[in-house]
Amino acid sequence: MKKSNIIGLCASFIGLIILSGCSFGSSSTSTSSGPDAATLQTFQADDYEITVPKVWEITRKNEFTSDIPANVSVVLQANRKNEVFVTNVNIVKNSLGDTLSSLDYGKVVLANQKTVLENFAEKSREEVDTSIAGNKEKVLIGKYEGKRTATDPLLGFIQAYYVKDRTGYIITASYVSNEDPSVQKEAEQIVRSFSIK
Repeated sequence: MKKSNIIGLCASFIGLIILSGCSFGSSSTSTSSGPDAATLQTFQADDYEITVPKVWEITRKNEFTSDIPANVSVVLQANRKNEVFVTNVNIVKNSLGDTLSSLDYGKVVLANQKTVLENFAEKSREEVDTSIAGNKEKVLIGKYEGKRTATDPLLGFIQAYYVKDRTGYIITASYVSNEDPSVQKEAEQIVRSFSIK
């Protein structure tokens, strides 16, 4: 895939950093079954699912009240409001012109974040085994900090990157750097729960 195509896709994603701190409204979804059913619910789209604490707000694409880019599928918001920024997880879907592995897609997107964010500091990257459409594949989970502009708050990010049938998925948790550790943990668990059907 041409690097310019991916960078264009990533640039549209970066615009979400400021917008994703807004309040969008909420909706309900199905609840999970099993030992965590009392605290968790499963959000299901046609092509993926993700597990979310019941106390988080789920806003589907058709419920957005802000000017959210068309490639955003869903926004999940923590129930603890912060005056500066609301911890959230969003899922972005991008059409990819060329075939690319999930791992390679993640490496390109993560490298791009370094070029567009100020005060970028990568904290970790982890290759995780997963199954996509019945095939074993590795995906990248990256953790980093950065700002969109010098005057923005420093944000922490956890991102996972998947590709299926030339569609790239970026699952991003974002939070202020001093967010309560329990909220950061919830956000990371949401990102790690993502699976493609």
